[in-house]
This record gives sequence, structure tokens and C-alpha cells, in this order.
Amino acid sequence: MKRLAPIALLAAGKVRDSFLRRAPVVKERLGPVRSSSYRLASRISNILGAGFPVEHLDAFASCGVILISSPEHSICGAIEELAEAELDWKTKTVLLCNSACDSEALRRLGEAGAATGSITPVDGPDGRLYVAEGDRKAIAQARILVAAHGVKVIPMDHGRKSLYLAGVNFATGLALPLLAASVETLRATGVEQNDAVVIAERLFQRTLRAYVKGGRRAWEGELVVKNQQAIRRQVRSLFEVSPHLAAYFFQNAMQAVKLFRQDPQWLKELAEDAYPKAQGR
Repeated sequence: MKRLAPIALLAAGKVRDSFLRRAPVVKERLGPVRSSSYRLASRISNILGAGFPVEHLDAFASCGVILISSPEHSICGAIEELAEAELDWKTKTVLLCNSACDSEALRRLGEAGAATGSITPVDGPDGRLYVAEGDRKAIAQARILVAAHGVKVIPMDHGRKSLYLAGVNFATGLALPLLAASVETLRATGVEQNDAVVIAERLFQRTLRAYVKGGRRAWEGELVVKNQQAIRRQVRSLFEVSPHLAAYFFQNAMQAVKLFRQDPQWLKELAEDAYPKAQGR
């Protein structure tokens, strides 16, 4: 049986929490590990439980796949170092791991003949979902890298990592303030904190299930039927408790109806008598 070529790793920063620690192929095929110092490379190798430290990139010559795991501030330096190495790039696949950058950052290596791409874990309790982008060969190598029972790698278009991360932000950083606003509004009714969280959690889960089943068709509530009286009462009640929450509610309502391609004029008319400040006046 033909022995598979070893995998090389160019690493910096912390790898203890990296998905590379649980990737079976890394355990089986990791060879040379290069870092800013031989000592750090040795430490990274020990943490991963695989590979061996090297001082020079010449050791990558026999490797078919090169992984880059580095903090964002040092990614450019790592790529530049690789680009300056005298390696046969036509035989190499280079993958960025755990990076906000995508294969566009590897353009110089791609122009030299390398297949380029990136692989990123999707945050979750089981660590079994990943997204990958780049050349077909790079995506294929990304699948091999994390191959295990129950693991799924979802491909996306080349060079779309920033757009992907915007989608992640919608589901995380931008979603949590909505959850917080819901809980704080419920608390203002006299509901205890734990109970408010339980109510909000149940409602958010119901909304998610409805969307998974029906997509945009699952959108429901006063905004959908343009219930101006109900929205007016809610905005006024919020304004009495917190003008900031009232503004957040109204602005989100405006963006929601626009996103779902509704005419927002009825909301603008409501704002004139229900909450003028919501329009920044």
C-alpha cells in the first residue's frame, strides 16, 4: 500500500483549542512543524501529539499539504515566509485553519501553482461541522483532514469567507442583543430574571424551528399583518420604560419589513404620533 505524503504545519500562537488536535489525519500524518522558534515548534508538536519541529521550510518539500494556523496579526507574515520558500508549489495544497482570512490571502501561492483554501469549524457542542472554501483540490483535502464519523464539511464559494462571517454575526453577535432586549422588556413587566430567560428561550427556539420548517413563510406577528394599533401600543409602552429599547424595537421593525420586502410607510406614519424620536428627530 502506497504511503501517503506527510502533512506540514506552519503555526504560531495557541493551538491547544484548535480543531487540529482532534483531527485523526493530523495524528496519523503530521510531519514537519515550523514556528517562530524551534522551541515553540516543539511545544506545538507536543500539544498536538504529532509531528516534529523543524527550523527551515525546506523540510516541507516532501509534504503534499501545508496547514497554516496562526493569529490574524501574523497571517500575512506566515504567507510571505511560505511564498519566499523554494518549494514546488504545483504539488502543494495550502489550507488556512481557524482564520478569518480565505484563499484570497493565499493568492501569491496560488499564482505559483498551489491549490489554496481554508477550513473553519462551525461553533457548536460537538465540533463536527466545518465550512471550507477554495480550489476543488483544497476542499477535497479539507474533507480528508477532518474525516471522521459524523463529521460534515460544507463547501462555499471561493473567496467568500468575509460574507460567511457576516452570516455568522447575524446568528451570534447581532442575535444576542435581540435576546437581551426581549429578556429586559419581560423583566420590566415584573417577571423574574430566570422566568424571563425561560420565556425568551422558548420563543426563540419556536421561531428557529418555524424558520427551519418554513423559511421566510414562517414570519408571523403584528408586523406581518401591519397591525398599526398593536405596534403603537408596544412602542409607547417601551418608551415609558426605556426610550433606548423603544428605539431599538422600532429600528428593528423598520429593517425587518424592508428585509421582507414590505412597504415600511405604515411604520413611518406610526412613528410620527407614537414615537417621533425613533426616527432620530
